[in-house]
Amino acid sequence: MNNKGLINLCIALLVFSSAFAQDSTLVKKEPWYRPDYATIQFAGNIGFISLGIGYQFFNNRINSEILYGFVPASISKTENINTITFKNTFPVINKKHKIITTTLITGFAVSYETGNNSFVKLPDKYPDDYYRTNAFHSTFFIGAKAHKDFTDTIIIKGIDFYSEIGTVDTYLWYAMSQKINPTKIFSLSVGVNLYF
Repeated sequence: MNNKGLINLCIALLVFSSAFAQDSTLVKKEPWYRPDYATIQFAGNIGFISLGIGYQFFNNRINSEILYGFVPASISKTENINTITFKNTFPVINKKHKIITTTLITGFAVSYETGNNSFVKLPDKYPDDYYRTNAFHSTFFIGAKAHKDFTDTIIIKGIDFYSEIGTVDTYLWYAMSQKINPTKIFSLSVGVNLYF
């Protein structure tokens, strides 16, 4: 399957799953496919900058996002890197304050990287078992977010500011096999969600 076909399949799966995962006790005026929020994230192993849309499921117990991430060649030192990421965030503990709600969050993401430096199937130029496939990666994270609702606006109904610390499956493997210092496998990210 080529890159375009794989991306289309992933988008179709996200749309299909969101149609059936919505909590039936919630009444939404908007169509089921309309996202609940837009997100922008800086860093976090899914791109230097990532943009996407998100959906809330099961009475806001799961936030699922699809993001496009970009790393310019000036930062990657090789070429531009493009990623498509499916990210799932789970609120662990909520605490309501006077005007904001703070939440401890955890979650995971699966990213697909396109480009000449990643591959799903080992190219013929490499001997068998020379490299593992490296186009897909899993990311695990924990963090915190602050949420504020807006009652006097029509377009933006709320905003989140969040920060996460996480790692990639490959880094975790290298740390467990003692090929890398465990303190060097973590990455910090920050982001904003704008609710419609």
